[in-house]
Amino acid sequence: MKVLFITPWYPHRYDAMSGLFVRKHAQAVARQGVDVGVLSICSLQSIAHNEIVDEVVEGVREVVIYTNKGGVWGEVQAMKQLWQYWHKHYGKPDVVHVNVLTKQGLLARWLQVNYNIPYVVMEHWSGYLPENGSYRGFVRKALSQMILLHAKAVMPVSSKLMNAMKQCGLRHANWQIVPNVVDDFFYNNDTTNRVREGKFRFIHVSCFDNKAKNTLAIVEAVERLSKQRNDFEMVMVGTGQDIFFTRSLADNYKLASRGFMRFTGEQTPQEVKAWMDASDCFVLFSNYETAAVVLEEAAVCGMPIISTPVGVAEELIDETTGIIVPVKDVNSLVEAMSAMIDNAKKYNSIKIKELAAKYSFDRVGHQLIEIYKRAISD
Repeated sequence: MKVLFITPWYPHRYDAMSGLFVRKHAQAVARQGVDVGVLSICSLQSIAHNEIVDEVVEGVREVVIYTNKGGVWGEVQAMKQLWQYWHKHYGKPDVVHVNVLTKQGLLARWLQVNYNIPYVVMEHWSGYLPENGSYRGFVRKALSQMILLHAKAVMPVSSKLMNAMKQCGLRHANWQIVPNVVDDFFYNNDTTNRVREGKFRFIHVSCFDNKAKNTLAIVEAVERLSKQRNDFEMVMVGTGQDIFFTRSLADNYKLASRGFMRFTGEQTPQEVKAWMDASDCFVLFSNYETAAVVLEEAAVCGMPIISTPVGVAEELIDETTGIIVPVKDVNSLVEAMSAMIDNAKKYNSIKIKELAAKYSFDRVGHQLIEIYKRAISD
């Protein structure tokens, strides 16, 4: 079987983190012994001329075009050039895997009409969520529904995202939830009892985009809880556009000097895993998420979770695995954190890990292969 991914997001020389979740899906498929290729665009005005870079990374042939042509028409032209390159050197795939609707979907539909190649659609975009509201415009909506109509399967990364897409009016007969992939090393964990000695340690990991992640509210919750008890700390892992404002608010409350909060700065995935292994509870207070890979990673580590009902939270959390709190309700977050400290032993690390087994490379890769097989034979 030959599978070709078409995606607007993918790691490239200017941003190694862009679309990393797409690369992991491609690698998960490649590990099943399948021939996998990826076509992607990096569009920047600073690029002098079009350049195609073709290389193999962990069993996946990645072909990226660097171009200064932006906009819908520019990207469509670049994708057409990519396809011509791919077809000349590697021939026709058996199935196309489209990441994100509309522009890339148009190419997939064109390939279906002209080369009789079936396609499936995977969706990660948060624009469908009502809290984001970016899915709008008659042309976008009409094209999106047309592309879905001819797809063999639609694969949102969470039930939350699937429901949001349906609420936006998108219709299809074959919805398949396919989660994001968690790196192998997160599974290397024997912890059965996560209750540590000393201060109870909460951990938050994010890109510090306050509009989505609500990190300022986490600082506010820690400040309020610090007035009630002194047997905990919060570790804030990562960096991003609002890290300065988040740290400034924490400094204003003197949370670091009082021993309630620390900031680690940017960390490697292995370092994030080490922090998770050294913590007692993961906290996510986002306003919206399509999946929230950090929740999946925390669950793989067997850690109880406090989260708003975003992404995969409601798929993972029940009374034995964590606590769901309302969006933007800081008082509820404070109460949940205090309850977690007092009742940490009741949370079942083994059950949490079992729920997270579906995020492995092997499980996700196998799920995708079965979807491709049905798409080809249909």
